[in-house]
Amino acid sequence: MKGILIVHHGTFDHEAKARSLDRLYQESLHLADVVMECYVSQKILAKEGLSLDDAMKKMCDLGVDDLHVYNSLIVPGRAYKQFLKTVIPYSTFFRHLTLEKPLLNEQTDFSNLARILAKNYPIEADKQYVLVGHGADAEVNKMYSRLEAAFLKLDYTQVHFALLRGHPAIEDLFDELDPKKKVIVCPLMMSAGHHVAHDVKDDQESSIERKLIDAHFDVEVLDQGLLEYQDIRDLIIPKIDR
Repeated sequence: MKGILIVHHGTFDHEAKARSLDRLYQESLHLADVVMECYVSQKILAKEGLSLDDAMKKMCDLGVDDLHVYNSLIVPGRAYKQFLKTVIPYSTFFRHLTLEKPLLNEQTDFSNLARILAKNYPIEADKQYVLVGHGADAEVNKMYSRLEAAFLKLDYTQVHFALLRGHPAIEDLFDELDPKKKVIVCPLMMSAGHHVAHDVKDDQESSIERKLIDAHFDVEVLDQGLLEYQDIRDLIIPKIDR
């Protein structure tokens, strides 16, 4: 029996979830006998949702022997390492167990994502764009630099990156941004949940939007998570798998 498990970090914002994570789940329901989704964020799991470990146990209990595990993680950081640590011990319980990697992993992933984002935003010459990632440790944050380099190879010099954690922070970009051009802030997150509402788009002094406004930039924040774009959902679960 075939099963599909979709692993998310998770969000408390149910409206944002409906526009992003839920759409990926709904589009996957016809692909296997059993389709589940689960979360790896401990904050989410403390209030709702199925843990990865419990989901793997349920797949075993239901008799699934061919399991394909997708995930909506962006970079192979701490959450992905915990993902592997949890899932791999279950490999002996399945005839086939396929594990997909995060969105950014192989070199071709960066150029593919850059092309898709340039198409979906879309990027205009008279504007400048700041893609905001969550950020993690310094080694993982280098992934965002590689994505910026992929945009540069496509001649998108007006695309910049800022992180909520680590560098470059939004303040690091002030000297690079043109004060005469509008700044479009694009959340590089799977859902436009808490981080977008409070850390990116908010009136509080610590938000990305407020810092840009205080620095006298004309700002617009896109209130869309990556999974709201069909092309991104097709990267997570490729059309060939559908």
